[in-house]
Formats: sequence, structure tokens, C-alpha cells
Amino acid sequence: MLMSVDDIEKRTGQVFEDERLDQVSVYITDVTALVESFLGRSYDTVAAPAAVKAIACLEVIRNLNTDPGVAGDRVGDLSTTYAYGGAVVVLSPDAKAELRRFRKRSGIGSIQIISHLVPPPPEEDAA
Repeated sequence: MLMSVDDIEKRTGQVFEDERLDQVSVYITDVTALVESFLGRSYDTVAAPAAVKAIACLEVIRNLNTDPGVAGDRVGDLSTTYAYGGAVVVLSPDAKAELRRFRKRSGIGSIQIISHLVPPPPEEDAA
């Protein structure tokens, strides 16, 4: 996991118990999976860069303070609209933007192809 319940408690100043503790634990698991999937690599609590851990913690806190997946609510005639196709926990666009610099690079670059089928350009004579 990228973070612990203790990390979330220290950042929020709250102590989570019972159902709320279960909810925090599930969000930690979900956000860790989403971040690791987005980055293409896994981290543990100790080895994760501080910025990645901080972003992941903020995503857990964001989910604790909102109804995840809900984009809009209306009281008159009880209407609710959902973002992200109704997905419960997703990384915010801001989190993805910040995490991009930590993405695993594939090592693929550009290469120059030389073929014996194409003759080299003619050399110019120095007159």
C-alpha cells in the first residue's frame, strides 16, 4: 500500500473508527491500485516517493469528503447525475497530471534505420 490509515489520520486530524475505518481502508486499497496502475509500477509505504504518497493521500481524503462518482445533485424532484460512468473511485484529473512525471518509461525511443536497399546520397566532388 502507498499509505496507511495513520497517514490519513495525521493529514485530516481525525481518528477513524468502526465503519469509517473500514471506508478509509477500502479507499486506501482502491487509490493505491489506481495509482499503481496509472504509473505502471508498484510501491510500498516505505519506498514510495513522498510526492506520490502525498497525491495518493489527497485522493483518499477527496473521496472521504465527497460522494465518489456523483457529479451533480438536485433536491427538487430528486435528481442525481454521475461522473466517470458511475465509477465509485477514480483518480482526479489533477492527480493524474501530477503523477505523470512518475510514470514508468518504456525505454522505447527513436532509432535510425539504415538499409542496403537504398543507396547513399552521392558525394560531392571538391573542385
